[in-house]
Amino acid sequence: MAYINAISFHLPEHVISNEEVLTDYFQFAGENADQCFTTNRIFQQCGIQKRFQSHPEETAKDLGNRAAEKLFAEWDISKDSIDYLIFVSDALEYKGPTTACVMQDNLGLKKSIGAIDILHGCTGFVYGISIAKALLISGQATNILVVTADVPTKVIHPSDIELRSIFSDGAAATLISNEKIENGINASVGNFVFGTDGSGEHALKVERSATKNPADIQWLRQFENVPHGNIGGRLVMKSSKIFLFALRTVPKLIAKLLENEKLSDEAISYYILHQANGQMLDFIRKRIKIEKEKFIINIEEIGNTVSASIPIALYETFKTKTPKKNDKILLAGFGIGLSWGGTIITFGD
Repeated sequence: MAYINAISFHLPEHVISNEEVLTDYFQFAGENADQCFTTNRIFQQCGIQKRFQSHPEETAKDLGNRAAEKLFAEWDISKDSIDYLIFVSDALEYKGPTTACVMQDNLGLKKSIGAIDILHGCTGFVYGISIAKALLISGQATNILVVTADVPTKVIHPSDIELRSIFSDGAAATLISNEKIENGINASVGNFVFGTDGSGEHALKVERSATKNPADIQWLRQFENVPHGNIGGRLVMKSSKIFLFALRTVPKLIAKLLENEKLSDEAISYYILHQANGQMLDFIRKRIKIEKEKFIINIEEIGNTVSASIPIALYETFKTKTPKKNDKILLAGFGIGLSWGGTIITFGD
């Protein structure tokens, strides 16, 4: 078996309000600014009031380290019990070495562990726990630390108001084990459904960020007045394509998960989807006809934290809803790739 036993998360100190998003937008967009934008319009379009921004010197790894340290302290978990580390992010430290290797040293974990990176975004948590489950079932590990962390604010231009309104930096750390722990979450992980459509490569991507058409001096000069200079590339999104992708794909993903497990939608206590956009999530909820009480949306005060969004929402659900024995939660990630995937977890199983 594979159990999600513990989760902790970390958000940076700097909070970006809708007012700040709007002020920066008008400053950097200049004569191209849409004068119809207001703080209320921002909220209506994405359902977000605030999001978090890391310090210029902080990386996704740094946020992930803090989430992991919180996990060890909050759940009284010994670092020596960890025998595998999986780091999931779209923002690795280097092309080499593996960021998870660096984290092993940062966190003071023993040297006799496995450590890998998974370069993934919105479906990243699902991929992370699926690989963790495979490692557990195959007997290669017993306690796996899955760290999901991203810093999208570092690749968003202030004039891209839609993107800046949505995305937030954040990290989560999750303990996946082959046995339950005392006073833990202790939710068994079910089977998985995945999907990929690489033809959507350009619908959501960080351009000029790696080996394909890398950033050069001429390209970077146009961002000299931007605080972070877009030195890590620039996130671009075709909103309508992403919105239609989600509305068409996610209901089918959920239906397939239920079909595979021979469950009705009434058997699911809560649905936790990647917290992409509040308006989008509400459209999906209405399309699959799930009541609000069972459909978790926590994006208003946090924003879209990419790979960390599902575990953060799961942590808050565990703390506030206190799921009972045999309660089932459906987890579904979707987005950049294009990629989608999900599983159903069961409490006290």
